[in-house]
Amino acid sequence: MPGNPYGDYPYYMYITPAIIILTAIFGSVNSSAALLVDLNTGYFDKLRATPASLAPQIIARFMSEFTRLSLQLFLIITVSILYHKRVSGVFELPEAGILGLITIVILAASFGIGVVGNLVVALAFKTKSEQAVQAVFPLFFVAVFMSTAYVPKVLLPDWLQSAVDYNPSEYLIRAVRGIFLEGFTDSTLDSISIAVFCIIVLTAITSTINYRTITKSID
Repeated sequence: MPGNPYGDYPYYMYITPAIIILTAIFGSVNSSAALLVDLNTGYFDKLRATPASLAPQIIARFMSEFTRLSLQLFLIITVSILYHKRVSGVFELPEAGILGLITIVILAASFGIGVVGNLVVALAFKTKSEQAVQAVFPLFFVAVFMSTAYVPKVLLPDWLQSAVDYNPSEYLIRAVRGIFLEGFTDSTLDSISIAVFCIIVLTAITSTINYRTITKSID
């Protein structure tokens, strides 16, 4: 691939981080769609009739989805490793090893549940529309597409090259790709730091939106 900043790495390894991130996004949207079923069937009305607080139950739901999504991500990474073995004949873990695998899963799942999940759950409580919930995925897909997920920055149009550095998903892609292909190098650690910062800030924002939306909907 001309201009590939990762040298001799095959293209399927270059785009693996994008597949991981999109899996996290898609899994979170689907989880929220399942939550919408609970809303429309009156499940949450039944919970409100019990002495238990609704907030811990929603948090427990998020933790359950985080675990489920983490398992999905481990499966995707395992498949990519096995595919690499089939193509190259060599069984290799990511450059950062097992710790790198765990870091990738935590980053991707945190983005999926903390950012995407919170936003979609708020939308589910607000609209109670499955179409509105499912419409979120294309928006995040475009955000990932407008990054170096599929091609190096040098191959992007000039206007998109300028926008890439302001795209939060770009730093998540860089962090996952760096862990996967290079290990915990200085540049990878920088990308991880920025990705973690973006996830924390966006999670705080979407959690606030989610909390206010749920509070209004159950009052």
